[in-house]
Amino acid sequence: MTRGIARTVVLVVMLVFVGREASAQTGSTPSIRWVEIDLGGGFLSGAPLGTVDANLRANERTAQPYRMFTADHRFERSRQFHARARRLFGERWGVEGGVTIGHPVLRADVSADVEGAPGLAISETVDQYFFDAAVVMAFEELSLGRLVPFATGGAGYLRQLHEGQTVIEHGQLFQAGAGVRYPFVSRAAGLVRTAGLRGDVRGYVLRGGVSVDARPRPHMAISGGVFVGF
Repeated sequence: MTRGIARTVVLVVMLVFVGREASAQTGSTPSIRWVEIDLGGGFLSGAPLGTVDANLRANERTAQPYRMFTADHRFERSRQFHARARRLFGERWGVEGGVTIGHPVLRADVSADVEGAPGLAISETVDQYFFDAAVVMAFEELSLGRLVPFATGGAGYLRQLHEGQTVIEHGQLFQAGAGVRYPFVSRAAGLVRTAGLRGDVRGYVLRGGVSVDARPRPHMAISGGVFVGF
């Protein structure tokens, strides 16, 4: 486990459980404080990674590159699955953290061959992991029946493994989004305090990891899941 993963995991554990320990020590009874588990999946959009030329360089003092071909790189759209733990502090605020796993295809389209060869596409599957923590804010005043809208934003650690797990890439991620919750169960006591469905749309900005030009790259994600609160 790398230092980045370790720091993220420790942060999530502290955020999720420190509130419960503090409440037990003071003997107070908070109005609503529980832990939710959220499992689900969705889709992550593709993103361009940049275009590079494969050049030969002459043995001269002045650079005289000779282009052999051009390669345009991008990530294709992919499915992803997530597992999150959420700590609620009342009806409005909470913190959450978790892992999102996907297997996007990294594609390189080769063209402009110097010898006139037809273009071709080269691809590989990348194992991709998001480890993140975020703040969640619910808007009870905007509820439509049982549908409760919310917003979320946070940051985390990006880990990508090339096909065959021969090369590991690291980076950072930043995310913000909004969604809705639809609880089937909602009560103040009992083993299961709440249960229902949740869906959201998030925008991600990834830095580092697999990249050609080192620029941040945006992704859009849509996901849904089932949550249970204890």
